[in-house]
Amino acid sequence: MTIKNEKIERMTDCTVMKPTDGGAEIKTSRVCAVVSECDFEGSCFEQTNISGNHFASSDMSGDYFEEVNLSGASFEGCDLSGVELTDCRLDGMTVNGYDISELIGFYKNNHK
Repeated sequence: MTIKNEKIERMTDCTVMKPTDGGAEIKTSRVCAVVSECDFEGSCFEQTNISGNHFASSDMSGDYFEEVNLSGASFEGCDLSGVELTDCRLDGMTVNGYDISELIGFYKNNHK
């Protein structure tokens, strides 16, 4: 399934159908409002704006994000184990209230 150039208003209690060769592709779209209890497992988000969204109890394991705007988005009750961030701006990103850029700076200065 490919979603391209769409504005998606609301996704609740859904399964994004996946082709047999991999996950869904969501490209150059604007996902907004409510995303809860959805299965996006193995999906690919490219050049997509999901800023300001709240993701709750949704399965996003194995997903791939490239050039995606997450500014102001929030993730609650998510399993982020094994997540890899590369070439990402982290200004203002917090985890459980802790500023990530400060934690990375502290780690770099104290673990050489």
